[in-house]
Amino acid sequence: MKNSPVELKNIFLLSALLLCFSMGARTRFVRVMFSGNTSNSATIIWDQQRGDFKGLYCDTVNPERNQYKDAKLLTSSNTWKGMHTHCIRLKDLKANTKYYFVIKDSEGFGSLYYFYTAPNSPNESISFIAGGDSRDNRPVRTKGNKLVPKLFATAVLFNGDFIGLDNEKQWVEWFADWENTIASDGRVTPMIVTRGNHETSNKDLVKLFDVPNKKVYYSSTFCGDLLHIVSLNSEIHKAGRQKLFLKQALAKHADYQWQIAQYHRPVRPHVKAKKEMETQYKHFVPFFEQYANLPLCLENDSHTFKVTWPIVSSNDASSAEGFKRDDSNGIVYAGEGCWGAPLRDADDAKIWTRDCGAVNQFNWIIVSKEKIQLRTVLYENEADVESLSYTNRFSIPKGLALYGPKNGELIEIFPRNKEQFEQHLIKSKN
Repeated sequence: MKNSPVELKNIFLLSALLLCFSMGARTRFVRVMFSGNTSNSATIIWDQQRGDFKGLYCDTVNPERNQYKDAKLLTSSNTWKGMHTHCIRLKDLKANTKYYFVIKDSEGFGSLYYFYTAPNSPNESISFIAGGDSRDNRPVRTKGNKLVPKLFATAVLFNGDFIGLDNEKQWVEWFADWENTIASDGRVTPMIVTRGNHETSNKDLVKLFDVPNKKVYYSSTFCGDLLHIVSLNSEIHKAGRQKLFLKQALAKHADYQWQIAQYHRPVRPHVKAKKEMETQYKHFVPFFEQYANLPLCLENDSHTFKVTWPIVSSNDASSAEGFKRDDSNGIVYAGEGCWGAPLRDADDAKIWTRDCGAVNQFNWIIVSKEKIQLRTVLYENEADVESLSYTNRFSIPKGLALYGPKNGELIEIFPRNKEQFEQHLIKSKN
């Protein structure tokens, strides 16, 4: 039996309404970025896939939706790699505080999320997940992503090579996979990012992660004067303005308890196919070694695992490739991937290598006034790992698989005597 004209009209109107609803607003790929002072500032970013943004509501309490007030307006927005990225920079936040937030658009309120600002006291402890090279193997990198919320870290230090091909499809897939880092109750772990060689433009980091410097080198501080992290760009010139920035940033934070450097390409890679980064050896390492409070550098790129003994630059008879072991004054270099990129054999160990191997892993780092603790996490058994909570976030969760090198699963770094360190510098220069 045929439908009447009135029935056909109603069916058409209903179909149109359903189509409009299905094409309505949608937010996705929510992330929180840290830069600058992480005790009082953060940036919330998302992809406004459809519809119009109306406001972001952020508070230290979780009110009913009809009680939200004082909407935050957009700081910036851009269209890049197939996404309409929206950014809101939050300032004057309270330290060590849980902040709830929700995004409202032309379809209504989205999901409820929250994050924690960092403490503002050097007597507090903080923790980091540090890694990179997530590139191509989505099932493997997703396992790593799913372990992130279970470790309840203060931040993720993601050190480049997010994608294999710098195109719209792979970036959208990366952000879709990264949503696995959001806890089931909406907790978002903030990120601090650096550029890798597979990000073909600085614009990727600026537009997608709101990195505060268009050349993608910048500083972040934690817990008052406990920790300064300097994020460098190994894909641009090491001399010139970046070198001046590094010099000034490290000098500015010379009185902090700790400084950590992160950058993508390793100075001395542990894969033979990778070239030695002589420009970083020349322009970065001398500044690293000037400061007793910089005992750790985080590197990636090679798709393998390595951690060194504390080493210093040297060309004497006991050195190799421009470094020698020095337990009193040296810097530990850790990382080299791998969070989903194709694994490579660690076929270029040095005499000062503590351990290396071809394993999928990231570093789990706990920083306190007394010491830095570094462990290497094998994340592929993430389903077996119990989740930590805010109260026990510095404990080792049941089921966590740690890489067990012959030299021990735990690496501890203690403060160096600054007077002895300065004397060592004088002697080494002479």
